[in-house]
Amino acid sequence: MLNWLLRRKQRENPVFESIEMTIVYPPALDWNLLFQRPQQLMTAFSNIPGIRAIFINEETYRKQTRPIEKLNENLFLVQKGVNYDHLVKGKKVLWFSNPGQYNYSDGRKFDFTVFDYLDNSADEFAVWKSYIPKCFDRADLIATTAKVMYEAHKHDGKPIFMCPNGADYQHFEKARTILPKPADLPDVHDGQKIVGFHGAMASWVDYSLITAIADKGYRVVLIGNNALYQKNIVHPNVTCLPHKDYKVLPAYIAQFDVCIVPFKLTEMIRGCDPIKYYEYLSAGKPVLTTRMEEIVHKYSDVTYFMNQHNCGVMLEKAIRENSASKIAARVRVAKSNSWDGRAMDAVKMINQVIGGMRNEKDI
Repeated sequence: MLNWLLRRKQRENPVFESIEMTIVYPPALDWNLLFQRPQQLMTAFSNIPGIRAIFINEETYRKQTRPIEKLNENLFLVQKGVNYDHLVKGKKVLWFSNPGQYNYSDGRKFDFTVFDYLDNSADEFAVWKSYIPKCFDRADLIATTAKVMYEAHKHDGKPIFMCPNGADYQHFEKARTILPKPADLPDVHDGQKIVGFHGAMASWVDYSLITAIADKGYRVVLIGNNALYQKNIVHPNVTCLPHKDYKVLPAYIAQFDVCIVPFKLTEMIRGCDPIKYYEYLSAGKPVLTTRMEEIVHKYSDVTYFMNQHNCGVMLEKAIRENSASKIAARVRVAKSNSWDGRAMDAVKMINQVIGGMRNEKDI
């Protein structure tokens, strides 16, 4: 067992040592469909000494070849219903983000529970509103991705901390190099710029804004149609492509002149910290977004903000101003918001709360 929350010096550098634990993500997603926050965090957790990560796989997109698949030394995909007791080391921690999983049980005891509060429970996610109190009751610790949720619950009496989304910098920095053009990307005429987006083609995407951009003569490429989200915009300058495997996304982003996050400014989006934003920055690309609160508050100096009225002007500005110094600034932001950093912050908080619980028992 690793020592409890100690900091010691090795060659004058403080090193964090966590209590040994196994973090389990319950069945809610297919590991292979959209490689988003749960997959990123579980991967990053598994890279921390003393931490093991187990992802219970929904298999709605791709079936596993074996009941338990070992992705690295401390990261495992497990089919639902398969006993994984032999994989557990140290404290057994449940980390869940789907509010419908508030009562999840695998028939065995969890030592600690974290509710990862991802999305503001409004608009499209209003269905989850009645579940949030149940999630809070179940959890020993709350993680929130955005300030609006943190501020709403910081005085509720449960330990809570900000854990925004992050960047898989090493993966998306590949888009800063010359990569072969994917075969299904459209041809553009001389001087035409490509404006790109990847992600769920969901109801919170502002398709009228996308059409306004296309009306300006830009070639707009939207990547993300899948079994859950389907959208087809009929416009000569818009190309809608199906969902792409995470491994090949950099090849597409490399072809984009500008990347966009065209989300509607709804109550739900007030709590949105879009992962794709960090991925675009990792690629060094100019990024245009609507005025989402999380981005306005934290990243205004590396972001261009757009609406239907100014999108043409802002696109021209982003392209005109692009430079080595601008790219370097975006890259610095991406590097400083890594998934490894997010995972380490979360593990430190788990250690801190477990330590507090132990101290209370000793009193």
